[in-house]
Amino acid sequence: MAASNADVIYTKAAMLAHDAEGANPDGAVDALISAAGDDRAALEEARNRYALRLHGRSDDWEATAALTLLNRALAVLGTQDPFDWKERWSRRRKP
Repeated sequence: MAASNADVIYTKAAMLAHDAEGANPDGAVDALISAAGDDRAALEEARNRYALRLHGRSDDWEATAALTLLNRALAVLGTQDPFDWKERWSRRRKP
């Protein structure tokens, strides 16, 4: 069975978190974003897995560092509001 994009990002986040400690977290965030491509859902799924992992073991520092990187990557990507008025009006929908 082939690994999903979320699986790849989950593994990459752990590797980058270990390597990025004190080094270059911005580079690690950029690497996560490029690994995800345009798949924001994969970043969110990986983040949710680390949050669930931390819920069971709050002293898991590797998961904490990976979760921090994933949260930073999601913050850099920003959000796209599907109900943005410009989007709705461009499709000729009333607000």
